[in-house]
Amino acid sequence: MTTCLAAEAQTTGEKVKAFADKHLKLSGYLQGGFEWNQANDPETTFYLRRARVSLSGDAAKEKIDYRLQVDFAGSPKICDLYIRYKPLNELNLQLGQYKLPFSLENELYGPTKLEFIEYSYLTTYLVRNNTKYDGISATGRDMGFQLYGGFFERDGYSILNYNVGVYNGAGINCKDNNSSKDFVARLIVKPIKGLSISGSYMYSETEFDGVEYMKSPRWSVGAIYDVRHWIARTEFAQADFGGNTTNAFYALAGYHFEKPWTVAARYEFIDDELNVLDEQRVTIGGVYKPYKFLRLQLNYSYTMNAKLQKNFNGINLMVSAIF
Repeated sequence: MTTCLAAEAQTTGEKVKAFADKHLKLSGYLQGGFEWNQANDPETTFYLRRARVSLSGDAAKEKIDYRLQVDFAGSPKICDLYIRYKPLNELNLQLGQYKLPFSLENELYGPTKLEFIEYSYLTTYLVRNNTKYDGISATGRDMGFQLYGGFFERDGYSILNYNVGVYNGAGINCKDNNSSKDFVARLIVKPIKGLSISGSYMYSETEFDGVEYMKSPRWSVGAIYDVRHWIARTEFAQADFGGNTTNAFYALAGYHFEKPWTVAARYEFIDDELNVLDEQRVTIGGVYKPYKFLRLQLNYSYTMNAKLQKNFNGINLMVSAIF
């Protein structure tokens, strides 16, 4: 009798664990470090960049999944809260708050995958990670709905991939502040394994700097070549923020040694007609990941600011603890 009860309890425990592993997966990461940068005031600081916890899972034979991600660094905020229905490889639906499918870097390279500590100018200023141009700083995210999928399967990947979405255009964790909606579309072609070529477009009308419906359409083109040891990525984007045409570009190349080392270098620029920003930056970085739960990054940057007619050096060290 005792043996039967023990066996039944073990079976129940295994079922509970299996259910939790599939439907209630808890993960997250903590990122902090030390920075010295001549462009900042003060020049040196310790910082906590991100403290994120994520709950995710699958249902209906992996046709439905969800994610809730909260960031506790600074003021706690919900970053992601969405549900996806994936009936076909060619047609999937996503509803909620998540990263905009504009450009390549914003959606496809998260903070624990990006080769550098700081995102490119393109991602920072043109994909709503900074308020400087359209008043919205939303970690590259928005609330809305999208259709996405891929066609022509080959060796585990789709040759033709698309995203089409409609969003509030007001940032995260808030209702829309006008009657206009944002439209985002992206197409990615993968002619061979490891190579992706993309084009994306975004139309937006925002309330900024006293203008209730400031038009800010933008487009981007880019490419990624990522194989076992080599990584190369480049993108160019142009945006029109209420008549202020802004251009941004970056190109990077890196090499993945046999684990756990990666080294990379990046050149980038951003400029606009009103000289809000006119900068170039060169960054050299290394990533050391001795364990799956630990990631160390060291970056050196040299920034050339044409508006101030000054150049700045910077060193940034960041530690990521991942679970």
